[in-house]
Parts: sequence; structure tokens; C-alpha cells
Amino acid sequence: MAYCFFLIGSSQLNAQESPQVFPNDSMTLAQAFINLSLTKDYFDKLSDERLSKILPFETSELETIIDSLFTRKNATLYNFTYSLLYFNEVKLLFRNSPNTIQRSILIEWHDTLKKAIEHYKSTNYDIWEENVFYDLIKFDGNTYSQLGRNIQDLKNEFTPRFNNDVYPDFKKIFYASKRSKKYDFRRLLHYASLYDLSLNLSIIGNRTHSVLKPYSSIDQTYELDMKLDLIARYIQLKYMASDQYTKDLTPFDVEQLYDSYDSFYNDIIDSNAKVREDAFIKEELNPKVCKVLYNELQTKFPFRKIGRGPSGVLSRIESGAVPIEIKQYFFPNPAPLPSTNETFNKFKPELTTLGKLDTYISNLFISAGYKNKLHYYYDLDGYAMTTSLEKYNINGSPIEGDKRWVKNLGGDGKFSYYEIFKSLFFETESEFRMFALVIASKEVTLSHVGLSPGGAQDLIKNSHPSLPNDLKNKTLPDKNLTVLVYHFHQNDIGEVPMLDLSRKLTVKDYLKNAGLSNLIKN
Repeated sequence: MAYCFFLIGSSQLNAQESPQVFPNDSMTLAQAFINLSLTKDYFDKLSDERLSKILPFETSELETIIDSLFTRKNATLYNFTYSLLYFNEVKLLFRNSPNTIQRSILIEWHDTLKKAIEHYKSTNYDIWEENVFYDLIKFDGNTYSQLGRNIQDLKNEFTPRFNNDVYPDFKKIFYASKRSKKYDFRRLLHYASLYDLSLNLSIIGNRTHSVLKPYSSIDQTYELDMKLDLIARYIQLKYMASDQYTKDLTPFDVEQLYDSYDSFYNDIIDSNAKVREDAFIKEELNPKVCKVLYNELQTKFPFRKIGRGPSGVLSRIESGAVPIEIKQYFFPNPAPLPSTNETFNKFKPELTTLGKLDTYISNLFISAGYKNKLHYYYDLDGYAMTTSLEKYNINGSPIEGDKRWVKNLGGDGKFSYYEIFKSLFFETESEFRMFALVIASKEVTLSHVGLSPGGAQDLIKNSHPSLPNDLKNKTLPDKNLTVLVYHFHQNDIGEVPMLDLSRKLTVKDYLKNAGLSNLIKN
């Protein structure tokens, strides 16, 4: 039945009104999008054997779409689907990498992810027109943003590996400049370009170097490690101080040169311990080496500036403290309607500060398996705490291992083809729960609207990892503990998880099943 619905709706795929319809291509593209989205979301649960069947199949399916008019009219979904394909492919390459990774493998990672990034950037999400069919297949802003974050996370994972691979080559170029006065900037560019590392050669006036773009752009550039960047800047400064550099500099150019030196020196002394303790940096790029370099620059480009100390570095000017805006996350008020709730008055009066109370409560939860699964919020005159969403057995007991914790419960309650195909793609029956505790002197009020799965996920996402510091010493001797339980049920035919409001179980039942009965014992 679900497949029939999909065929009927597939003709609505085009983003703009058009007399031409591409029913087969529409179905192929939408189905590939859904399957690749599910593959991405459940990647860690799929075996290599399963992935090795899914990805080639989806590749061959997408290759059947050859109508250029269709791909132009549906460029948004078309490019996004290809981005999903290449992202899943590089994830599989990454997962199957050997312990000793050769450069050819790293370059394959880089090139495959580059395809994912290029198609992602071609999606042009911001210029979408509203499309009802996108709602049915669950192609929305959250889907788009999530893939962007996933790509950025993978880039962050790859960045140190790419840097480490070319680090020995950068050191060889450094030693060549030191021993033979060979300043091979072309080779520096070559090794950096293997992985699109953000090599900056602006000190010698090369304006064609890579430039890092804002995070949100998902740019192809990878950040050059500080160790490699220090090598590149040292070679440039050394070249400028050598006889091989013959260009005349204006007074402004000279001042810029020494500003570059200042920045280089400050990064040498202010770099983190991992950089400073690196054997090469410790031996070859230390303050003593910097002093020699500074004297060489002074010999060729004499320069004095008020405020420079004996080492040639400008004295630092401590500016006034800039206030840092601290994000405060609040628990909803009124609280979303729970599956069940109960308030315990005059809770632990001997624990007068919120910090002491949190230590008591969090230790109980950690003992019950909730370590690193607690989330905090400001609420009323006290605070609120929730647990992460967890899957549990039908008898109420926790599930052992990694399968206990979930990040995604599916949709937000709307019927969608995404949920239908999800039910065919994976086994989905389960019970899920989230505990919420509110500690305050005032009564907790409840909304008439229940918490949705999407609302629970957003609540967890927008939380503090621990009790905020400004609340730890706050005194609240006369306080109530309100426990709210949010229980979501999902059946075995792919239904969207629904909040259980039957009230068959009490708060005490849920706490007992989770091993938390001691929370409310006197």
C-alpha cells in the first residue's frame, strides 16, 4: 500500500509548475533520497555487507536519470541526493580504513567527500520554493542542515589526518631552506593542495593562497595545522631575510613584515602544549630561533617601532574585558503534558544548595546508567534536568549496550512517505522514555499539549551539560521535586512514535523499572 501511495505522489516532485511530468525519474529520485537518508541516519547499525549492496544499487538507480530537463527542474533534490550518496560512500571508506593508512587512501577520502561538498553547495536550499512533495519525503531545512553538520564533522575528523600526512614533507622543505637556502614554495603549495589545506603565503606577497570561509558555507578548504603553518611562515620570513629576496619594500611594507613576524613569534610562544612539545617545533622553532630570525630581518630591513621590546615583539596592550554572552537554556513553562507526573514536597531539606542537591540526584542517575546522559536547564527559581531519550524493554527495564540511547525518533507526528519507507527499511518497534525533574519552590504548571518526539530532541539539544555555575551555590531550602515522565510508543509497522497518555504506569513504576527508586525514598 505504501508503495502505491508513493507512485501516485511522485508526479508532484517538480519544484515549479510544469506541463511536463517525469513519473519514473521522479519516483527514482525520491526513493533514492529516502533510502540514502535512512542509510546516513542508521549508518552505524548497518553492516558492511548491507552497505556494499545499498550504495552501488542507489548509484545505478541515479544513473538511470538522464533527462537534462528533469535534472534542471529538480536540481535541488537531485544535488542533495548525490551529496548523500557520496557522503555515505566516504563514511564506508573511512570505516574500512586499515590501521596504516597510505596517502592514496587519504586522497580517496578527500576526493569523495569533495564530491559530497560540491553537490551539497549546489543544492541551493535557500532559494527553494515551497513544495508539498518535499514534506511527504521529509526533505526540509532540518534535513539539509543536518547533512551540512555531518559533512563538517567528517571534515573535522579528516583534518588532522591530512595534516599529519604532509607534515614530514613540510619538515623536509624546512630543512632544505635551513641547510641549502632553497625556498621551495611550489612544493609547499603542492602538498597543501593534495587536501585543500589553507596554506597562506601572503607574507611573500602571494595572493593566490587558500582562504578559509565561514563554517556555514561548508567550504572545501581544510584548516592547516598550527605546526605546518608555523613552518610555512618561518620559511617565508627566512626567505624575506635572505639575499634571494631582492624586491624593494616601502615603509608600509616593512611595517607589515614585522607585524607578520610578531604574529609568528606570538604563535610560537602561545601555542598549545601539544604544539610546543612537538619534537620538531621544540628543536627548530623556539624563541631562540626566532631571535636569530629577527636579527636577520633587522639587518636587511632596519626597523624600530615604539613599544617593541628587546626581542622585537610589540608589547601587548590589554584591552578592557569584553563581556561574553552566555546562552541560557530554559525548560518550557508550562511544562509539556507528560505521560505521568508527581510532585514530592519539601524534598531533601538538608541539602540547602542546588549544587549539593544536584550532586545527590546526578549520582543516583549515574549509578543507574545515565552517565553523560543528563541535561540541565534554568526553570522557575530552581532548575530542571532531563535524561537523554532511551529505548527500553517492554517490561520497563533498560536495554543493555549502545542500543539503549537514541538520537532520532522519526518524524514530528505528520504522516509522510519517509516514515513509510523507514518502516520497510528498518525494524522500528520500541518503547522510549525521557525523565524530567524540576526542582523549585513553586508548583510546576502543565500544558494541555503533549511533548512530541521532535520536541524532545530539540529540548535535549538546547541544554546545558551540567548545572550552570551561577546556580550551584544558590540556596533553596524549601523546595519541591516534580518528576515528569515522557513515554513514547512506536509499533512494528513504522508508526511515528506517539506520547503514551494512558497513565497505566505511575512515576514510582517508571522510577522502579529504571533502577531509580532511591530518588524518592526518605
